[in-house]
Parts: sequence; C-alpha cells; structure tokens
Amino acid sequence: MFESMLDADKAVIVAVHTGAEDATALQQIDRFNARLKKAYPNYDFREAWTTRDLIKQSSDGTSIKTPDELFSQLKKDGYTHVLVQSSNIINCAEMQFLRYAVETAKENFKQIRLGEPLLSTPADYEHAIKAMAEAYGNEKEANILMCSGTASVEDSQYAMLDYTLKDQDFKEWFVGTVDGYLSLESLKKQLKTNKIKKVHIIPFTFAQSSQTTASTIQKWAKNLQEAGYKVTTELRCLGDLDAIMDIFEKHIKHAEKFRRYSAKEMKMIAR
Repeated sequence: MFESMLDADKAVIVAVHTGAEDATALQQIDRFNARLKKAYPNYDFREAWTTRDLIKQSSDGTSIKTPDELFSQLKKDGYTHVLVQSSNIINCAEMQFLRYAVETAKENFKQIRLGEPLLSTPADYEHAIKAMAEAYGNEKEANILMCSGTASVEDSQYAMLDYTLKDQDFKEWFVGTVDGYLSLESLKKQLKTNKIKKVHIIPFTFAQSSQTTASTIQKWAKNLQEAGYKVTTELRCLGDLDAIMDIFEKHIKHAEKFRRYSAKEMKMIAR
C-alpha cells in the first residue's frame, strides 16, 4: 500500500487496544506498540483504544482516542495512508467495531487497511499454541488456558483452539472461558474424564489488569481446589511473549501487502 505514495502523502501506523486499567497491562501494550514502531520506523505512529471507560481511567485520557475519533483527527492532520493493527485475540465484537470504523473511514484516505486478530487462520492457532507451550507449559500438570469468552457464537473460536490443541497432540492442555463456552463446569468434566489431578491455570488474554486477572484466576483456583485438584497459576499474559508478537507483526505485514476483499468482491470471485 505504501508503494503508491507520492511526495506530498503522509503515512501512519495505528495500534488499537481494548485499553488498560493499570501499569501491568500498560507494559504489555507498550511492548506491542514498540514492536510496530520497530517494524515501521519510517512512518508516524498513533494509538487508539476501544473501551471508553478505560480511556477515562487512564492517567492521561486526553491523549487517547477511540478509533473513529483518531481517524477523524488523522484526516485533519493530512494523513493519506493508514495501516492499522489491533491486539485483539479473536474476531470478537471489538474487532467487528474496528472493521466498521475502518470501512467508514475509507473515503477519507487514499489507503486504510486493517490487520487480522491473533487467531485468524489454522496456522495462527498452531503457532500460538506452540508459543504458549514453550513459555508456560508444565509437563507434570494439566495446563488450562483461561479465556475471556463472549457468551455468543464467537466462542466457537475458543472451541477451535481446544480442538487444535488435541489435534496437535497437546493432550494435557485444556481450554475454558470465564463468560462463555467452554465453561469452567465443562472444563471440569474433561478433567475428570482424563483423570487429571494437578492443573496449571494460564490466562489466554493479551493484556489485562493484574488485579482483574489475579481475581479471576483465584476464583478458578478455589473452585478447582474445592473439587479436589492441586492448582498452580500463571499471571503472565500473551502480551509478554515475543512469539505472539511475531504473529501480530505477520498480520500487519500481510495487510500492508494485500488488500482485504469486500463481500461483493468475494462473491464475484466465487463465480
């Protein structure tokens, strides 16, 4: 997309995050931003958040905008080429909102493109699993990936994560969600069926408040302990792993090189 730039054109890289509640999550967001800046050192950089409540809680809320607010500002600032990458894990409601914001802003720029979330292709699932296994896996325990969940059809992506684990022969790995399917109760049934005695809980989120993450993990740990399991926990998130950052960088590089087809264009290609 940058090959079409003229001398008067301006390009910017935009990182989009759900937001952050405390310093722990901000560190992971900063690592993500630093990776994009390093990948595109010749272009300007901006950041947007999608959760207004978190923007209000930030230490300098006036400097952070939602994606649609930022796109409007970028137009005023004379930018012509905009490349966007979010830290979303799956194609969730937040990601759909971002797609809409990018689509709406197309008429304001010569080029605006959006990279895919972490888990988008079967290869993404495999690479993410390998990264988690190398960083957090404990062969003496069953490893549980604790996902946020959506209580909607989007949870099928977590079911695919669980299936891919089994398909890749990670038999001691399991998936559960806090607010959706697979639920903790469904997870406990799997643990019982597989005669598991020890479990290691790992948060499968990009960046999250250390307090929120710790609170949820403690609830799960207590529940599982009361069910008779020995429990250990992991507080680090996906944003701490270089191998996960590699996947995000791959997605923004792909968006730079290849334009996403519209639904109408896909229909024409299918003919």
